[in-house]
Amino acid sequence: MSSLTTTLHEASSKNHALLSELAATDYSPSSLKQNTTYINDLKSQIANTDKELARLHAITEDERKDHLAYRDSTFKRYAYKLGGSKGNTKFSSRQEKEEKEFLAAWQAERSATESRGELATALSNAENHHAQLQTDAERHAKAQRELDELYEGIFAGPTPDVPGEDGVEERVRACKGEFERVQEVLGREKQAAMALEKAEQSLKAAYGDIQDALRRSRRDMMGGGTFTDMMERDALAKSSQNIHSLVRHMDAAQRFQPAINPLNDITIDQGHMFSDVLFDNIFSDMAQHERIQQSEAQMVQALQQLKREIGEQRQRVGYAEQRVQGATGELERARGELQRIRAEAFQKVVGGGVETGVGAAPPAYAV
Repeated sequence: MSSLTTTLHEASSKNHALLSELAATDYSPSSLKQNTTYINDLKSQIANTDKELARLHAITEDERKDHLAYRDSTFKRYAYKLGGSKGNTKFSSRQEKEEKEFLAAWQAERSATESRGELATALSNAENHHAQLQTDAERHAKAQRELDELYEGIFAGPTPDVPGEDGVEERVRACKGEFERVQEVLGREKQAAMALEKAEQSLKAAYGDIQDALRRSRRDMMGGGTFTDMMERDALAKSSQNIHSLVRHMDAAQRFQPAINPLNDITIDQGHMFSDVLFDNIFSDMAQHERIQQSEAQMVQALQQLKREIGEQRQRVGYAEQRVQGATGELERARGELQRIRAEAFQKVVGGGVETGVGAAPPAYAV
């Protein structure tokens, strides 16, 4: 009897127990994922229903007040009585209209309340089921880890006595390497996308500051005085700080993804203290206003460029996510095949065994 056969005999009891545990909990990972999605959807529906209920309740209260006020209005009833039978008919018709509008609003609110109750019940049931699914999924993950450790200890290295095992084991290593590589690429692409989004926030803040500076500049040309000059310079300083922040975020984005194109230069001319403030006049004000307008135009152009870069980077992230999904599928299939071959080795040596369920679709989560 070979050493591998002896080892398989010795580990057969643990192998059988782990495969049994996996078979009993195979359904849980995908069912837990479906259950979690279902719970999140229910919570979203409840939040929307609560907003709708608040709106409907306000309408109901308004209609109720109108209905009661009209019904109990002695003066209006007396006024209509003075109009004879036509007046009475008109009053009754108006009263009936108010009552119908109130009842319609009340019915809509009641319907929404009932719907909210049904959603809450469904959420409670789903959350109760979630606890059991979570427990089973943890059992499944623990059994899979222990089975992986068991098989790794037995089958690591060359195993010529198990046909095909070495080849699939090598494929698993290759698939794992590819998965880690594309996962790293995805991480860099996401970091670049986040840096671009921060750059956009900085540029928009700078644009807001330059708009403030333009308002101050217009006021200054109309005789705003020293205070307006100082406020204008403050807005320009804030805009300049945000541009510096923009540059930092763009540099970070390009380090993560060199394909990102740089933005055109943006110049913030903060004016000249001696001529613009101490010797303020209409000509210096007009010149400074033109310089601020040039900065604004540069920002508009840069914002358009940045939006294009953000769009292209989001496409890169999407492509990287697809590659990760593909690599994940390949790795899972290779691991499943390796586990199947190793489980069959146990069955051939000790007989019996439990079907692992690898490759079989788990039962759908019942809502």
